[in-house]
Amino acid sequence: MINWFTPNEMLTYNCLFNFVIGDRGGGKSFGTLKFCIDRFIKHKEEFIYLRRYEKELDDSKPTLFHALKKENKFPENILEVKGDRLYCDGKCMGYTLALSTSMKKKSIPYSFVKWIIFEEFMVDGVTSRYLGHGEQEVMIFENLYETVDRLRNETRVFFLANAFSQANIYFTRYGVRLPNPPKRYNKFGPIMVCLWHDETYLEAKRKTEFYQIVKNTEYASHAYNNEFFLDKTHFIRKRPRNAEFHFGITYLGENYGVWVDWNKGFYYVSNKPGPMNSKKVISLSLADNRPNNINIRRVRNMPFMKLFRRAVDENRVFYDNLETWTKLNETIYLMRTVV
Repeated sequence: MINWFTPNEMLTYNCLFNFVIGDRGGGKSFGTLKFCIDRFIKHKEEFIYLRRYEKELDDSKPTLFHALKKENKFPENILEVKGDRLYCDGKCMGYTLALSTSMKKKSIPYSFVKWIIFEEFMVDGVTSRYLGHGEQEVMIFENLYETVDRLRNETRVFFLANAFSQANIYFTRYGVRLPNPPKRYNKFGPIMVCLWHDETYLEAKRKTEFYQIVKNTEYASHAYNNEFFLDKTHFIRKRPRNAEFHFGITYLGENYGVWVDWNKGFYYVSNKPGPMNSKKVISLSLADNRPNNINIRRVRNMPFMKLFRRAVDENRVFYDNLETWTKLNETIYLMRTVV
C-alpha cells in the first residue's frame, strides 16, 4: 500500500508557511486539495488555489478535481470550478488566483479563507520563470498574503513543488538552509520545509516500464529521489585566506565582494562584501546605481575588469555558496570578454 502525502502530521508543527518538496506524483496536490475540501465541509474554512501565471491557472482549472473524483473521494459532494471560484454542493468554498495578476485584487475581502495552496512555487528555469527580477515575486506573494490574512494571523500556506533548487527565491528570502542530510520535517521558526519521499511510492514506481527506461538518470534522481537537480557545485569553493579583496559588486540591492588569489589567478565572489567604502564598487544594473557606485559600463574595459572578465572566460571564478552562485552566475557569465 502506497503512503501518499497528507499534510496532517506536518501541520502539528503549527507553522505559517509550509513548503512541501516531494517526489513527482507522490500526492502533494492530491493530499492538500483533499485536506482543504475536508476543512470546508467540516468547518466552512475557505481556501485559495494559487498558480504563478493565468495560463497555468486556466490549464489546471478544468481538471482540478479529476484525481479526487477518480479515487472516489467525496462521492456525495459536487465539486466544481466556475470562473475564479471553487464550489462544493453549490456553495463557494474557495477561489482560484494567478500571482501575476493578484495585485489587481487587493481590495477583495477573503474573510473566510484559512488556507492557500501555491502550486509549483519553484521554477525549473526552462519552462517557467519567476516574476520579475531577484525576489520581486516574493514581495508580490507577500502582498497577496497580507490582502488575504489582514491581521487575523491564521492563514496557512502550502507551497508545493518538485525538487529544483535549494537556492530558490523563497528559501533565500526567508533564510532557509536545509541541513545535510535534511530530515523529513525541517522547522525554521514559523516556516516548515517537508521533504516528502516515501519508499512505498518509489517501490511501486520501480515496477513501471517508464521507470526502467529512466532509472539511473538525472531525471529519475530529481523526480523520485528528491534531489535538487539545478543545484550545481562545480564552482562552489571557499576562498583561501591569502585571497585579497579586489572590488565590490552591487546587484539587485545586495552587496558582494570579489576576492582574488594572485598566485593562482582564481577569483572568488562572496556574499560577504568586504570594504564597500572602496572606490571600486560596481553597479551591475540601473536600479543599483548610487552616488558612490560606478556603473559597469564605465569600467568594463579597464585593466582590472578585463582581467576579471578573462577569468570568467577561463572558468576561474568561484562562489562561496549556492545562493551566491544562483544569484550571480548568469550575470557574471554575461560579463565575459568573448561575446
